[in-house]
Amino acid sequence: MIIFLTKLITKVMNLLGYGATTLPGRIALFFKRDILAKLSQGVKVIVITGTNGKTTSARIVEEGLKEAGKSYFINRSGANLITGITTSFILNSTNSGKCTKEYAVIECDENAFRTVSKYLKAKVVLVTNVFRDQLDRYGEVSHTLSAIQESVNNLPEATLVINGDCSLTNTLKRENTVTYGVSVPLDQTSAVRDGTRCIHCKHQLEYDYFTYAHLGKYRCPGCGYCRETPDYNVTDIVETTPDSSTVMLNGTTPVKINLGGVYNIYNGIGALAALVSLGIDRETALHALERFSGAFGRMEKFGNVRMILVKNPAGLTQTCNYISQFKGDKTVIFCLNDNAADGRDISWIWDADIQADGKIYAAGKRSGDMALRLKYSGMDAEITDDVLQTVLRCKGDVFVVPTYTAMMAMRPKFAEHFGKEAFWK
Repeated sequence: MIIFLTKLITKVMNLLGYGATTLPGRIALFFKRDILAKLSQGVKVIVITGTNGKTTSARIVEEGLKEAGKSYFINRSGANLITGITTSFILNSTNSGKCTKEYAVIECDENAFRTVSKYLKAKVVLVTNVFRDQLDRYGEVSHTLSAIQESVNNLPEATLVINGDCSLTNTLKRENTVTYGVSVPLDQTSAVRDGTRCIHCKHQLEYDYFTYAHLGKYRCPGCGYCRETPDYNVTDIVETTPDSSTVMLNGTTPVKINLGGVYNIYNGIGALAALVSLGIDRETALHALERFSGAFGRMEKFGNVRMILVKNPAGLTQTCNYISQFKGDKTVIFCLNDNAADGRDISWIWDADIQADGKIYAAGKRSGDMALRLKYSGMDAEITDDVLQTVLRCKGDVFVVPTYTAMMAMRPKFAEHFGKEAFWK
């Protein structure tokens, strides 16, 4: 009865033009707190969590399952709290509560994972990284790491796939763990380094090289904690373009990732490791990396426009580095909101290394603060209240760089104008 009712509510909300990504789950959980345990019985579940890269990694895993011809569903909308995850299971279950799909690809918020992991028995857990993110909600990185540690402890039988280049996520390693990383120095200049003290003894870590932010080859002079050679090891960067990267895996296998940016090398290799851990054929997974074209709001293309979500210093710094690859006419629009889902504390923009050329705009609820931050980096930003109309006047490459709620507000307008589907479809 509960499942039938929530499905009915979803249909009505969709007819009214709403996504209905969380309310049905909230209603179901109100009546039956452990309903997720029943709904997920017999399903091969992969959970993707971590600070940055969750949505992109989840969509690459989805592409791999599609390539393999598997029956699956994904919480596509990015509704990654327990309410949204429960909604996704409800929509893919019979009225009696039996899931109709073999696999579930679940993107999960790091804090929400604590609760979700009590009911959802994952086969694979992919942990992308841990960065400082939304200080008013998550606190410092140690709090986020603690939440993930508690969650994976609830799932002793799951295979962990972790970023071995992150000194924080690497502490999660246990017997049934697969690691991935990049054994090539890529970034020696970034000032945004969140986890450079040893999590065990608090000594300052020493690095042979960085890839980006605090990721790289580290070792602790105090206790000996160090990065080990990862199982999925990028040993060479063969070619990079604004739209793709070709890397050498374990010295023998060329891998093309159909996304630009250093961080997407990590997202791609992590998703590859997760797919193989799920039992998907390696060649099928590699083909999925070549085909994948971006998740909503994350390097998503609308004509000559790229929309790139940012939410913390590391992500914003890497986005600016990515944009710097483009030459010629260029427009960059930074959209800053401070709603609850963005984090009320916007001080993080001062910790990012922001550099951009071309025509610069600031938008969003905190456009004035964004313009001031840009001015301190030597950029005079014009404030705009209508991002879509501003975009339509621009020539050349256009980059819209929003925080989460700014992206969620803008994307439907962009999708309608450029002929794309709503995010929940």
